[in-house]
Amino acid sequence: MNFKEMQSLMQQAIPLAKQMEGDWQARMKLALHSVKINHYMKQPISKRVIHKLLEHGVSYRRISRNYKVGRQEISVFEDMQ
Repeated sequence: MNFKEMQSLMQQAIPLAKQMEGDWQARMKLALHSVKINHYMKQPISKRVIHKLLEHGVSYRRISRNYKVGRQEISVFEDMQ
């Protein structure tokens, strides 16, 4: 992720964090996490996108429902080199 993408994500995360209650750092962390997941979910399916989503704790079920593919197709993307 380059600087411009990260800057755009931060601009989306700040209003989201302002709507939440509690410690600012915790709110910002949750908002940024949510915005990153939404960013990757909008991209076309690829090995890199699947790995990034899995790194952020997105379940296989959510990935398969978003991309309308089965678990086997996700495994095929993971096994590609």
